Amino acid sequence: MFNDSNIKIEKIKGWFNGEGAEDDVVLSSRVRLARNLANFPFPNMMNENEERAVEERIVGAFEKIKDDEGFTVIRLAKLSPIDRRILLERNYITQDFLLAKNKTLILNESETFSAMINEEDHLRLASLHSGLSLKESFEEVDRIDSELENYLHYSVSLEWGYLNSSLNNIGTAMRGSVMLHLPALVMTSLIDRVLKSVNEVGLSVKGFFGEDEGSLGDMYQLSNQITLGLSEEEIIEKLEGIAIQLVNYERKARRELLEKRRVDVVDKVMRALGILKYCRILTVKEAVELLTLLRLGVSMGLVRGVDFATINTLLFIVQKSNIQKMVNEIYGKDFDNHQINYIRAKIIRETLEATENLEGKDV
Repeated sequence: MFNDSNIKIEKIKGWFNGEGAEDDVVLSSRVRLARNLANFPFPNMMNENEERAVEERIVGAFEKIKDDEGFTVIRLAKLSPIDRRILLERNYITQDFLLAKNKTLILNESETFSAMINEEDHLRLASLHSGLSLKESFEEVDRIDSELENYLHYSVSLEWGYLNSSLNNIGTAMRGSVMLHLPALVMTSLIDRVLKSVNEVGLSVKGFFGEDEGSLGDMYQLSNQITLGLSEEEIIEKLEGIAIQLVNYERKARRELLEKRRVDVVDKVMRALGILKYCRILTVKEAVELLTLLRLGVSMGLVRGVDFATINTLLFIVQKSNIQKMVNEIYGKDFDNHQINYIRAKIIRETLEATENLEGKDV
């Protein structure tokens, strides 16, 4: 059907291919700052000339500040539809930003930092790292924000803090979030109780790929709701504290599963491993669900030969547009959905060649 060209994931650049603290449970941490320029309307009220002026000022500020990794200015209008969707799939832009006209994104070389210009606010700065790395993410985004303030006049109130297009973002205008993998809490039917307790302390939780998709792969995003009345450090400390509690709950549930329902857990993991290593067709939903089960197996010591960073990378690069981009570069043409599903399975099979089942024949 296709030639034998291997598609290796080691060379794929992105925040997801690194290691981080508590990465058996925590996939990623993000800190985002919302900023608006003084003397300009909010983006939903701007005309094209004002939008262009805001973009020029912000891009000019980035060109003046120093960053060891360097910044790349990406104008979405100059990208192919596939390249724009890849930015969405890798969590660098939002759906609204993707669909809007004449938008600009800034990325650093390692792709851990991004800046959307003229989204809901004039400037959305974000730092995204693997594992539980809220402090690292905050330090990166705060440093760049502080440098930008030397060249940009932000809209700030002594009483209300940073002014934004949404009242939910005034104050620090900072949103922190942590993506957690909580399959054991789901299997033990404790997830609803845990999430309810999280909501009661003022944090919010939503499923992977957004609320419409639910908790695909038993992954949940934990984030702060309040940005006013707390300092950035207080928000980070509270969010990290709750995240660590969830990590501990999940680990305890995993241990209990191995003790009380070992056969069921091993069966789920080994079925997932078998399909991933030998199947020829995989949809993106199937791939995410099976890869997250494999992730659980690795954390429980049931599988070796693959690490969390590799599985995290697969979770993002096997999405449709990422696959289409790879096959375009290798085969020089677009593939239909059935062909994409074949290539997705091929990439996963080749990546997982070295994995081993440590469980043996007897459970």
